[in-house]
Amino acid sequence: MGRSGMKRKGRKHLPKAGTGPATEQLLHHERAGALHPFSSDPSGRRGGTAYGIIAVIVAAVVLIGIIGIIAFT
Repeated sequence: MGRSGMKRKGRKHLPKAGTGPATEQLLHHERAGALHPFSSDPSGRRGGTAYGIIAVIVAAVVLIGIIGIIAFT
């Protein structure tokens, strides 16, 4: 696509650095990134209690399995 096509289609104006709109845009991108499931920010993940319950159940099953193996050998 030539330069004239870029002028007509899809070019977005980026706000000047350090202004209010630039800060809002950066905050928006950071929040969207934090909600991503593979985010490196653990505080932005959703379902914290569900992950905790699943972890406790898995740990209990593994513990019961280990005790069962020890008991039957």
